[in-house]
Amino acid sequence: MNDSSNPNPNSGSESQYSGQQSSHSRSGRPVFDSLRDALNDGAQQARAAAEKAAPKIKAALADATYWTGYGAYFAAVFTYALANELAPDSLKKGSHDGAEAGKKAAEDFARGRASRASGGASQPPPQSDLGAVVIQTGPA
Repeated sequence: MNDSSNPNPNSGSESQYSGQQSSHSRSGRPVFDSLRDALNDGAQQARAAAEKAAPKIKAALADATYWTGYGAYFAAVFTYALANELAPDSLKKGSHDGAEAGKKAAEDFARGRASRASGGASQPPPQSDLGAVVIQTGPA
């Protein structure tokens, strides 16, 4: 007998076979191979784009670093030069002496930490008379 309601004249066993192949594409390759290939292609394209953009990013960072340094030092030197021109001599002398005292205190502190770290005696650094106040009554 001929069943005309079934458009597929093949037997039912073939439909079970096609159900088993649902995880394969029409070319016979597993579907996950196509997905893996697509992910690999995307990763290669991303890598190529990053390699192309890297020199531009490095140049932008170098440029930003330069201008940051330029601006910071310009501001510091300009402020110092302006203050040096406008400040009275007594302020200049006091600033100089304070800078020297701060430098010496920092060196003493660092020397004390270095000797303690290397196992030296744990004595406090020698005291100096840098804290003494000197009142100057005349021009510097």
